[in-house]
Amino acid sequence: MAETCDISTIQSKLSSYRRRTLAATPRVAAVLLLLIPSEDGFRVILTKRVRTLDSHGGEVSFPGGSVDSGESLCEGVLRETCEEIGLCGDSVQLLGMLDDEISRWGHRVTPFVGVAESADFRIQESEVEQIYDIPLSHFTSKTTYWTEVWFRGNDHRTVHFYKWQRDIVWGLTALIINKFTDILAKE
Repeated sequence: MAETCDISTIQSKLSSYRRRTLAATPRVAAVLLLLIPSEDGFRVILTKRVRTLDSHGGEVSFPGGSVDSGESLCEGVLRETCEEIGLCGDSVQLLGMLDDEISRWGHRVTPFVGVAESADFRIQESEVEQIYDIPLSHFTSKTTYWTEVWFRGNDHRTVHFYKWQRDIVWGLTALIINKFTDILAKE
């Protein structure tokens, strides 16, 4: 389904999805699952963060980040996307939102799904090492996806993974992608 859907189908599925909302934590973030239409269906835009960053250095993630005080979630995700990859203002059409999640650091993260017609990126080199342009169909293939159960003391959690070339998309980013493809697959 994900390979053959169009923008209106995605928007319809997201608008009928009953997303889980969580109370705000001391630190709130928003990320963008950004789709670019292409001849072979949609492509998902991810960033590889600069390895020297204190937070999530070297990891593959969505554009986005902390929402500033007085800023809405929508304003925050669009500002962060503009800063990190150069897509600003009206160049991103937001289609909907997914479940709020709690990061391993205790931040509430709200994922947005958006689409942009252009893939003309300008990366912020102090934060982003590389941009990945990955076919959405890659994330619906069961050969690239797996989960592991991780234990810490008496707690355990399921961690999601996708293999992409020499990198691994994992953790919250992989969980959000997996939830999105599950929503698209539902009739």
